[in-house]
Amino acid sequence: MYWLNRFRGDESIWAKYNAIILGVIFGLASWNPYIGLAVAVGYLAGESMGWGEWIGGLIRNNGAEAVRRNGDKNKIQWIAEKFSKIDSTDYHVTALFIRGLYWWGLTFISLYWVLDPLLVTITILFLASWFPLSVLMAESDGLQWENAEKIYGLAQGVAIGTLFISLVLPPIT
Repeated sequence: MYWLNRFRGDESIWAKYNAIILGVIFGLASWNPYIGLAVAVGYLAGESMGWGEWIGGLIRNNGAEAVRRNGDKNKIQWIAEKFSKIDSTDYHVTALFIRGLYWWGLTFISLYWVLDPLLVTITILFLASWFPLSVLMAESDGLQWENAEKIYGLAQGVAIGTLFISLVLPPIT
């Protein structure tokens, strides 16, 4: 997922490939094609919403120019505004976290039927947390957005790998 997340880009065909890859992985690992289909559809549904406004806001707050602002077409900002002043660092972090909950919640909701619900919940929270963390950790060298995508792709690989291993290995008793 490390490079696939970077290749995914904006409105890219790679998002569809990622959805198919995840669907196949979890469909085969669970021996349930419906789980695979639900993961793929959930990934596409969650991935389709923008998050650029909030990534750009964090980059801008770190001294660089915002790359793009496309998040105001969704209502995550309405929720984030309840917790923080709009366009503050806290606001952008909160909005990215909520955005991550939305994406990965939709992607992995079907896994509650085949995996330990605590593991699935922790994975969703982990991935949601890494949305803003990856941007904050990325170097502001003009490539902060790209670096954040690479960091986030690494977090995705760890989380998805953990879920996959939990599906294919027998439980330890």
